[in-house]
Amino acid sequence: MFERLKSGWTTLKFIRVGLAGLILYSSIESVQVIGIILGTVFMLFSLFTDGVCGIGNNCYQPVKKDIIQNIEDIQYEELDSK
Repeated sequence: MFERLKSGWTTLKFIRVGLAGLILYSSIESVQVIGIILGTVFMLFSLFTDGVCGIGNNCYQPVKKDIIQNIEDIQYEELDSK
């Protein structure tokens, strides 16, 4: 769990945590229970996820270098033009 908190800090994650902190702070200051609950949910969601992909990181696909090298090896053949 601590590893999840330490990894994946991007600019968007800083923004999400900051906005969740603002919601939580203003709700605590004005003693609004619903706002405190929502601020806590947003804070936990922004801390433990990397974005819209969720906790499993299912939508992230690392770029394979083999595919990029194979693209360079493509040879083209000229066809007759009409």
